[in-house]
Amino acid sequence: MEYLIGNNQYAASYQELREERARFTQMTDKRFLKELPAALHFAVFVCWFKELPSSVVLSDEGIVHQMAHLIHLKDEPLVMARLGEIRELFNKQLQLAA
Repeated sequence: MEYLIGNNQYAASYQELREERARFTQMTDKRFLKELPAALHFAVFVCWFKELPSSVVLSDEGIVHQMAHLIHLKDEPLVMARLGEIRELFNKQLQLAA
């Protein structure tokens, strides 16, 4: 699909988004953390694409906010203890139809 934002034209493939999500969801925690910037970029795009409300994805419990915690507070045991929950949220909020 192609879309415009202002005067800029972009393209995205739904199939490629599904493949990218599968790649992220199948990663080990260690690999997911290593690729966190790419996962965050993916999350932002999918949240925008799905038109998820900002109150859902940006709030304290939203996926974008939680992923920002992983980047910003990566040395905090309380944040890292929630990694499994955050990955589950990633899988749930960024789910794409088959």
